[in-house]
Amino acid sequence: MTSTLTLALRARNTNRIKPRYQICLIHPFDPRGQKVGGLETYIRDFITFHPTDTDILFIGVDSTGDLELGKLHRLTFRGRGFDFLPILHYSDQQAREAARTIRTSLTGQFFMALLRHFGPIARLIRARRCSVDLRRVEFSWLPAILRLPFVQMLHGEGAPKLQMDSLLRKYAFVHNTGERFAVAMSEKFLCVNPFITERLQQTYPRRKDKIDTLWTWVNTDIFKPQLWPLNSSPFQIVFAGRLDEFKDPPLMFRTIHRLRRRLNGDVRFHYIGTSDPHRFEEFAAIEDITVRHGFKDAAGMAETLASAHAGILTSEFEGMPRCVLETLAVGRPVVAMHLPQLERVIRPGVSGYLVARDGSPDDMADALVQRFVDVRTAIESGVMNPVQVADCIRSFTPSTQLARVFRYHQEIQDARGLAAAAPTY
Repeated sequence: MTSTLTLALRARNTNRIKPRYQICLIHPFDPRGQKVGGLETYIRDFITFHPTDTDILFIGVDSTGDLELGKLHRLTFRGRGFDFLPILHYSDQQAREAARTIRTSLTGQFFMALLRHFGPIARLIRARRCSVDLRRVEFSWLPAILRLPFVQMLHGEGAPKLQMDSLLRKYAFVHNTGERFAVAMSEKFLCVNPFITERLQQTYPRRKDKIDTLWTWVNTDIFKPQLWPLNSSPFQIVFAGRLDEFKDPPLMFRTIHRLRRRLNGDVRFHYIGTSDPHRFEEFAAIEDITVRHGFKDAAGMAETLASAHAGILTSEFEGMPRCVLETLAVGRPVVAMHLPQLERVIRPGVSGYLVARDGSPDDMADALVQRFVDVRTAIESGVMNPVQVADCIRSFTPSTQLARVFRYHQEIQDARGLAAAAPTY
């Protein structure tokens, strides 16, 4: 017979109190908008995959102009609910235009908006007992002032030469000051690849233990291996993302042009993104064989990537490029200029090829062309298999990478007693 004590314990366990976690995201972005990139995908996936015992408060930008600023809105994205506090109207068109001053830049205007709305933001975050998740070191002052713990991530801002379509190369001291402050004040400081991690650990040896690497990931619920296109003629090559200078678009376009000559015109180039390729003179030679897809959501991106045969990357610097992971995830090999981190996912002859950055631009273009010819031959002969290509990124998924971030926030909130109790029903 079950004892009274046993029944009482069962009743208590049935109604036990579980902690509920509160995370505040702060970033100049609107997840409903058309802006694409690694930072944007991070936030969209953060909302999509947040645990059921966690509530998300996102302080960001209204890109459509249909929301009242400074007011909390309950929104749904990909079937997941979150609270959205827009503090700035800033359209996607404005975001695509390069700002000339910090004051007119999205980052600068968002910074000022944080100051204007500081009182309501402070009351809201404190009332919810949030830990904060940041993508930009420039905003690390806010949780520090509020004495709230935060997890900071550094994406690609430490690029050599700072060759970016932004003001960073002109106002590098702003970023460097923010970096120093964020390293000192954050609970965890995460970098997109181990080379940035090593640099920071050497620069800030006393903070070494809190600095770690968080690889990016690909949503394998959306990006899945697909059969090859029915025909290998024309040979379809794809690139997705912004055409920043450090991605070396001239080399990319020169390579497509030379491959076109090598294959007697039997090539098509697909560009997914909103940058204007015409500002690079090399684009004129391939404009007539280029399909510009513009913005694509994740499902549209996966469909377009799967319609191609291979991806291309010519960047001088990257974190772990999400476009490469997404291309590989749908089973398409990538031919890329060598970056050390790509050795983890691009296996020669299996998921593509890496080309050494040696010689003149023409030499590198010729080397890339030869590897694309090798890929086409491997596809036609059945040597390359979409499933084997996709298998190369199996450890770069939200369940292995993004889950770490949620665990950090939970550990921080548990340690500080921030997590609010919520009954289990």
